[in-house]
Amino acid sequence: MTTFHDFLRGNQRFLLTGHENPDGDCLGAEVALWHLLRALGKTVNIVNPDPIGRSFDFLQRHTPFSHARPDEPLPDFDAVVLLDCCQLSRTGLLGPRLVQKKPTFAVIDHHVGSERGDGSICYVDSTAAATGALVRRLYRELDVPLPMAAAEGIFLSLVADTGWFRYSNADQEVFAMASELVAAGVDGSRIYDALYRRNHPDSAGLLADALHRHRLALGGKLAIACLDKALMDRAARADFDTDAVLDPLRSLEGIEVVALLKERFDGTVKCSLRARGDVDVQAIVATFGGGGHKKAAGVTMRMPMAAAEAAIEAAVQQSLLALGGTKRT
Repeated sequence: MTTFHDFLRGNQRFLLTGHENPDGDCLGAEVALWHLLRALGKTVNIVNPDPIGRSFDFLQRHTPFSHARPDEPLPDFDAVVLLDCCQLSRTGLLGPRLVQKKPTFAVIDHHVGSERGDGSICYVDSTAAATGALVRRLYRELDVPLPMAAAEGIFLSLVADTGWFRYSNADQEVFAMASELVAAGVDGSRIYDALYRRNHPDSAGLLADALHRHRLALGGKLAIACLDKALMDRAARADFDTDAVLDPLRSLEGIEVVALLKERFDGTVKCSLRARGDVDVQAIVATFGGGGHKKAAGVTMRMPMAAAEAAIEAAVQQSLLALGGTKRT
C-alpha cells in the first residue's frame, strides 16, 4: 500500500493548489509544502484558482505563487496536491483542467470527511487545528529541517484557523508549535500588521455597511447577515474580506450561531457559519452539501438569497431545538 511518504518521494513534478479565494491556512500550508518538496529535490509549482490576496502578499518574498489564467498553459506536473480542501469542485474552473492531465491526486486537509474526497491518497486529520500543522508533521516524519519561509507559512496557518489562538481548537499542539516557530525567528507582530493593518480606506465603511445588514433571530441565538452582489462588488474592489463581520456578531451576548450569506456573481450564495457552545455547524451545512468543522463551516447554495436565508434559519432552528434551544421568534 502506497503511503503518503511514498507518494511524495515517488513523484517528481508537483502542482499544489487549494480552494477558491485561498485563505491563510490554505496559503500557509502551500508555502510550507512547497519548501518541503524543494528540499526533497522536486519540481514544484503553486497554482491557485484565484490570485493571492493583498493581505498575504508578504509570502511572495520567499515563495512563488501563480493562479490559473484561461489563456495560459499550466506548468508540467505528474501529481497534484489539494491543500485545505478535498474536492476538485472547490478549485473552480481549474479543476477540469487538472483532470485532463490525468495526474495522481492527493489531499492534505483537516476538515471532516476529507478522506472521502477526490484524493487517491490522503494525509488527513480532522482533529488538527490547521492544514499547515499537518505539513509541519510531514517535515518531522521525513526528517527534513524546517526553513524560515516554511515556518512563517505554518505560523500563518495556525493563526488563521485558530483566530490568533482564541478558538477552542487552539490546543496543546498549536501552542507548542507556535512556541517552536517563534523561537525559530517568526515575527508574529509583522505577520499581524501585514494581515490587518494595511486595509483600504473604504474598508471601515464596508464593515459598517455589512454589520448594518445583520438581524437577530431565534430568540437572539442566531445572527444572520446577507450581503448582496452590490456590496460584494464594492468589497472586491477594496480587497475587503467580508468574513470580518463574523467575529463582531459572534461576540454578541446570547448568540449561538452566526450566519453570513454572500451573493456571488454566478447567482449562487456562499454561506459561512460560526458557532459558540454545542451547536455543530458542520452537521448543518452537510445537509446542503457543505463541510468544515463543528464550530466553523461553509457551503455554496444554488438558490436565491431569500431562499438560502430561510433554509439556513430553519436548519439552525432545528439544531437548536435538538439541543433544547429556542422556537422561532
